[in-house]
Amino acid sequence: MTTKMRKDLKEFLLEGAGVLGVALTEEKVKAFGFLLHELMKWNRKMNLTSIKDPFEIVVKHFLDSLAVSPHLPPGSSLLDVGSGAGFPCIVLKIYDQSLKVTSIDSSRKKISFQRHLIRQLRLEGIDAVHAHLPDPGVVGKCNKSFDYAISRASGNLESFLRIARPYIKDTGIIIAMKGKMGVKEALNNITVTRLNMRLQRAVSFTLPFIDVNRTLLFFAGKES
Repeated sequence: MTTKMRKDLKEFLLEGAGVLGVALTEEKVKAFGFLLHELMKWNRKMNLTSIKDPFEIVVKHFLDSLAVSPHLPPGSSLLDVGSGAGFPCIVLKIYDQSLKVTSIDSSRKKISFQRHLIRQLRLEGIDAVHAHLPDPGVVGKCNKSFDYAISRASGNLESFLRIARPYIKDTGIIIAMKGKMGVKEALNNITVTRLNMRLQRAVSFTLPFIDVNRTLLFFAGKES
């Protein structure tokens, strides 16, 4: 990657984060630069993400993940279900190292990549677990442990809610990262009621530079 490209990507990241209301320090920008470099290097050997262009990675992985950060109070405990190559969990941890993060994915190579990042970036308070949920062992260990559960990989909202529900505290929140039709999908999903949950709120935003509409769906227990 040329010096000019690195500079352009840095400015690109800073501008996009600013649009989302997220301020990045020089230290955090440097960490995201390392994440980008390692993702592209590992991706040449194994398929961690279908997105190859560095500018697209910044927008569709980094900025999309960063959009969640204003909604997570410092010190919160977070479970990322189906975290893939570390989105959003690694991005959110880089941005706010006070978060207590557990990342779970069924792909061993993707968890290996996450563990590599955790070591190299010296991130503390984050675990990357290789497991396929629902896993009785994980449920038993982590039952009602988290303030938040989140997923970008939740192609099926019903499945994600069923899987995530046992892990959040009684006052916990489940966050589904969806496209522009996310609210309609949630309102039409009878599973929300069956799990004694409600759609607490929906936050819509547009990904900078590419005008792609995204929605964050926040689900809480009906008693919360």
